[in-house]
Amino acid sequence: MALLTTSSSSSVRRSSSSRLVKLLAVLLFLTLVTIQFSLVARLSKLSELDDPPRLHGGSKQIRHDGNKDTQSADRGAKDNTSLLQDEERLITPSTSDGTLQGKERLWQMLITRNVTQLYASYWNSVPHWDAVTNNIHRTAPIIHGLETCETFQKITSDSPSQRRIAPAGLFNTGTNLLSVLLEYNCQNPHRVEKFNGNAKRGHGNEWQTRWGKHTPARYRRTYSTSKNPKYSVDEVLPIVLVRNPYGWMKSMCRNPYTASWEGRSNSKTCPKLKKGNNQWNEVNVKFGPGQTHHKSLGHLFNDWYGDYFYSNSTKDDGNERNTTAPFPRLIIRFEDIIFFPQEVTEAVCKCAGGTLGHRADDKDVANGTFHYVVRSAKAGFGHGPQSHRNGLIDSWIRYGSVDPQSEYSPHDLALAQEVLDPLIMDAFAYS
Repeated sequence: MALLTTSSSSSVRRSSSSRLVKLLAVLLFLTLVTIQFSLVARLSKLSELDDPPRLHGGSKQIRHDGNKDTQSADRGAKDNTSLLQDEERLITPSTSDGTLQGKERLWQMLITRNVTQLYASYWNSVPHWDAVTNNIHRTAPIIHGLETCETFQKITSDSPSQRRIAPAGLFNTGTNLLSVLLEYNCQNPHRVEKFNGNAKRGHGNEWQTRWGKHTPARYRRTYSTSKNPKYSVDEVLPIVLVRNPYGWMKSMCRNPYTASWEGRSNSKTCPKLKKGNNQWNEVNVKFGPGQTHHKSLGHLFNDWYGDYFYSNSTKDDGNERNTTAPFPRLIIRFEDIIFFPQEVTEAVCKCAGGTLGHRADDKDVANGTFHYVVRSAKAGFGHGPQSHRNGLIDSWIRYGSVDPQSEYSPHDLALAQEVLDPLIMDAFAYS
């Protein structure tokens, strides 16, 4: 009887040990999976921000100092072998052979990131500066709202180390790029001092506004993305990104985020401002505070930017709108952070009482050099497929070569012109 009891007890212990081992194995597996996902996400983000551009399906199109090999994109068979060889050769743009003429400004940006050579065909596709300024309708950046800088600094004068700068903007307007430009190039000196000279921790630039970078400004005081915010609404200077609505609407067709409307997946007819019955094609958007409704994609543009542009609500008749700033903020153009990144970053930084300068921990660029972002600043599952995300050189080609209005039929262009707010369009040279 004693033997039976001992055997039974041993069996129970073995069973308990077996279950414990299995539990530990499961916990170990889950831990390893979590670590793996975390590492992949971190590496992906670092790669997206700082790797050199790799385009045309991932093929290398530029050469940096220290790289021994480059490979060209697969362009298919061509009859003219000499032409193919000419297109695939690596060059250093030069005034002597004309390859640098009209692109000097763009090449200087690349030099700061140690780019030494590019494939001839790739560099040839970069537009000349005259074409760029013609398509973006400006030869200098537009910084709207500079008159509010003094007000912001006065409001925060009692605690200047609390000052924050944060991007805001509709989807597909470059908020991520702006946040990276500010993080690497702009510091709040009072906050850096608070962190004992550590500019990496004390730069004072936030990834988004306290109420959410995509959230309409009408929720500025009633909604927060954080349960325990470390700064007040008045201690953050919103830097609002606006984009040429003709190009923006086409981008929304490709990646609508949380917006939905009839026909958005049809590339031939999107943005489809009106339905077949001549009624406006309503757009619904899910933001943090809730869902909003708009008559069309063009009306969404008006409604969202109206909150930052006007100090009162737009009346039904469209008249008597007050364009005085509703609160301290700057509104800058998406196109300008691509072609005038240093000028825009400096103006934004100065407005908030910050200083433009190189971070000591930033080893990617030489000391005293402005940190240009050469890869897409978007990272993560919420930002669409890699094929729809562009680095610095890609952006020059895409946004500097063509006026986005050329993508619209005369009928669709007339509809857009009927909808889009003329005061906002004029203020940012989009008319």
